[in-house]
Amino acid sequence: MHNVIFGTNLPPQALTLTLVGFAILVWLVCYIFSLRQMQSTVLNTYHFPYICYSVCITLWIFSNAYFQTGLLVSLGEPTAVTMAKIANISSFFAFAFAYYFSCGLLASQTRSKINLIQILILAASSIYTLYVNTVHSDTIKGVTISGAGQFDIIFGPQTPYFFGLVFAIILLTLFNLLRCRKYHSKLNLAKNNYMVMGIFIFMTSTAVIHIGFAYFLNNFSYTWLPPAFSISEILFVGYALVTSRFYSSKYIVYSGLTVLISGVVLAILLIPLALVMNSYFELFSVATVCILTGISWRYVHSFFKRCTAKLLYGSTTTPVEKIRALENDFQHSTRYALEKLGNLLNLPSGKLRLITNKVDDPTYSQFLSQQKSVLIVDEIENAIQFTDSKANEQLKELKMKMRSDETALILPLYDENSGISHLLVSPHKIDGGLFSREEVRALQKVIDKVQGYINADRKVSQSQALANTIAHEMRNPLTQAQLQFEELKEMVKNRAPTPDILSDIEKGSAAIQRGRQLIDIILREVSDSSLTKEPAVDYSIRKVIEQAINRYGFESSSIQQRVIFGKSPDFVAKLNDTLFHFVLFNLLRNAIYYFDSYPDSQIHISTKQGEHENCVVFRDNGPGIDPNVLPKVFEDFFTHDKNGGSGLGLGYCQRVMQAFGGRITCESELGSFTEFKLYLPVVTNSSVTLNDNNNLDRSNSIEGSFASTTLSTFDENQQSVLEVDFSSKTILVVDDKEVQRALVKLYLEQLGCKVIQANNGLTAVSVFRSNPVDVVLMDIQMPVMNGFQACEQIHEISPTTPVIALSGECGVEDLAKIQQVMNARLEKPTSKIALEEMLVDLFSQSAKQTVPVTSGTDYA
Repeated sequence: MHNVIFGTNLPPQALTLTLVGFAILVWLVCYIFSLRQMQSTVLNTYHFPYICYSVCITLWIFSNAYFQTGLLVSLGEPTAVTMAKIANISSFFAFAFAYYFSCGLLASQTRSKINLIQILILAASSIYTLYVNTVHSDTIKGVTISGAGQFDIIFGPQTPYFFGLVFAIILLTLFNLLRCRKYHSKLNLAKNNYMVMGIFIFMTSTAVIHIGFAYFLNNFSYTWLPPAFSISEILFVGYALVTSRFYSSKYIVYSGLTVLISGVVLAILLIPLALVMNSYFELFSVATVCILTGISWRYVHSFFKRCTAKLLYGSTTTPVEKIRALENDFQHSTRYALEKLGNLLNLPSGKLRLITNKVDDPTYSQFLSQQKSVLIVDEIENAIQFTDSKANEQLKELKMKMRSDETALILPLYDENSGISHLLVSPHKIDGGLFSREEVRALQKVIDKVQGYINADRKVSQSQALANTIAHEMRNPLTQAQLQFEELKEMVKNRAPTPDILSDIEKGSAAIQRGRQLIDIILREVSDSSLTKEPAVDYSIRKVIEQAINRYGFESSSIQQRVIFGKSPDFVAKLNDTLFHFVLFNLLRNAIYYFDSYPDSQIHISTKQGEHENCVVFRDNGPGIDPNVLPKVFEDFFTHDKNGGSGLGLGYCQRVMQAFGGRITCESELGSFTEFKLYLPVVTNSSVTLNDNNNLDRSNSIEGSFASTTLSTFDENQQSVLEVDFSSKTILVVDDKEVQRALVKLYLEQLGCKVIQANNGLTAVSVFRSNPVDVVLMDIQMPVMNGFQACEQIHEISPTTPVIALSGECGVEDLAKIQQVMNARLEKPTSKIALEEMLVDLFSQSAKQTVPVTSGTDYA
């Protein structure tokens, strides 16, 4: 049965050609529109010949469709000859523009211009084609018409040369495309494969049918097939130009084969039923077939999906489906789920990593927050050549960053506030292949579903790491304190001399101070507070380093003597001394960890001056770091060959140095040394005066600092930092724990202060109303009324009375509230020295007259 269009009988061939032509026109319009929308693409040598080629293909299709319609009979031979010439010309120029397209593609890959010989070949062949098909009509002499789709073409003397020229253009095009392959990156090679596939299908079909069947066998019944096949080239080439992420060939075969088999099976099952029912009621049969198809498609398609997957992948489940099925694994363990995911993506074992998004390293996060997509280094390289200068610089920075990190793919994970919390970082595949579109889509879907589990798991991991680290690090100082207590028992039993007892007490006190310092270091590592908000001033770098070494809690003087800070130049650095101390504390702790295993190892600290950056060099001759591990040492949660660590210390050090406008690097040789370099910007026009003696070796003063530090804690005859009369001062100590009040009360009474106690905020306010108080030491977390509420009420009563926070809080919100409401803060438990320094600082600013209150009164 023929179709009727425009009053003519239209055979299936003509209908096919018409639909193909219409499809190409729609594709061409969509393609041009996509070029207008794509900011990174311009109409260059890739696109202009492709558009011209599409136009010529469309003309060729419609000119061929003419011979399959009734118009062929009604308009006669003259029009048929004209349409045959149009078909010749449009087909030639389709091949010519395809050739020009391949020339431009090759030129862009070799970063050169199109060869002059290629242009001359194209120009000469075009002139020849127009001449023999229009002026002399030496290719088409006539057309014998028997009916629609039934005709014979009488060829002229130039026809074999014309077809030979077309065939030569085909070979030159394929030759150019094959030459392009050796200049391609992996992504461009995939693009080239699609283009070659499309052009090869089209040109082969044209050469076989138009040249072989039509010219040599004089059979024109299949001349409509090459135009129909032209849609393959349009789709393949256009797809290669528009996209930069492709489906894998195996997945395309799997999807196409599944649909084809499912469709054929349903047709075999349902068409006989439709034919039987059609004899009774045509509309009912069509509706029934449609309903049955809709109902059964899901089950038929699912069955043949498993069959096809088994045939192609060796399993009834495809790798994409296995990736999506990892959702359950992420609920139980992120680490094991990542290992499975890495295996499915063919990545090196253990190389797929989940890292915390660092605010101080915004290279990835800034781009990802704009694009809301995934970064693939091959796609970035491809996009660089099609972007403007500003965007090009950003892409080049991304490319260099990913290349230096040996990263192939980065996928963002978002928190509940739609901010980027983590980055899934993948290396290149083992076989060097591209990440296919189906893999990336499956990866994005599963990560979208499980990122809540991942964020929760990371918080749990952080808490576990914090707990494990504190537990591990506190064992030594607690053991030391326990040892001193046991020795004290023996000394008391044996009536040991007082100096020996005091010495053991001092050692126990030093162990407690080391434990407090370790807690401070660890809590700093996990703090979310912004480091850039910490105040920074100019310091002598030698003074800051000496202070850090003197204040570090060494277990013994012998260990401290292995830390050598020798002759080196002094310079001014703008930094926060507390944060810099914690950086050095981290480096000291990591190096000292191996002292027992490497008894000859030492730590050498030195300084170097530079033109733009000054440097502190921290070097130990311990075990060194494996070269494979070295690039990861600054990543959060990364630990290696060290039990009990949180994996946060060096990441914290890096963030601190970047907050100072500097950087930290690490060099190491396994079994030989590890060297950290802390770079700080050069400070000009500073008011800090550097001592002339700064270049002298101060190792002796540092070596003796351990004994002086420990002895100072319990030296009853120790003089105050400044001469201040504490006997006239009354201090209100507020804490819900009796032991904390007792310790502070002891220190204050040793200083000569009068002490009042309260066990909650409400009692403290009542005591403050009825007693003259010079300073309030206030805990934060208490029952009945907390420290913040009590402080506000006390300041309403007496705005000038200082309220000092005596707390162990480390949360960002609590610390910010303390800074806002209270005058200062002391760590809990505090030390006598810290307490005395705080009071001296307060009383040196303002002297207060107070009414005597009986020392030791407890209103708890």
